[in-house]
Amino acid sequence: MKLDDLLNGVVFLVLGCAIVGYAQTLPVMPQIEYGPGFLPSIVGVGMALAGLALIVARLWRNIGAVEGWMAFNGNGARGVLGIGVFLSAIVFYTLTANTLGFLIVAPILLFGIVYWFERRWKLALGVGVVGTLLLHTFFYQIMKAPLPWGLLIDYSGALTW
Repeated sequence: MKLDDLLNGVVFLVLGCAIVGYAQTLPVMPQIEYGPGFLPSIVGVGMALAGLALIVARLWRNIGAVEGWMAFNGNGARGVLGIGVFLSAIVFYTLTANTLGFLIVAPILLFGIVYWFERRWKLALGVGVVGTLLLHTFFYQIMKAPLPWGLLIDYSGALTW
């Protein structure tokens, strides 16, 4: 199913603005430079800008238009299973991250998701490895978010870059 990009843009714009508005209500922590609303604000601004870009592209060049407000493209069972892949990934991470650790679980999930949708194992392997390193660097090193070490707890000093 594909929704018209004008509708997608409005939804993303409104949702992004709502996220930014809510993030501004979160308390500021005096001991660190950014509070709990910092990352949601970045995500909200990105969503609002993406929504605005969809609206502009749809109105200006008629990109992303569908007849009516939605169209069905016939992905069938594979499209429905794709939703199951994402939900399964969330459940898998929740159940295994503390035991196995982020650096073990994340590449498995990224590989599985990319391979499911793209069917290219080299791309999936690259995204799994590079994506995990980038996510770990951003969240653990830059944002100082505690990621679970799991089985790799004894090597955590060596794996911190």
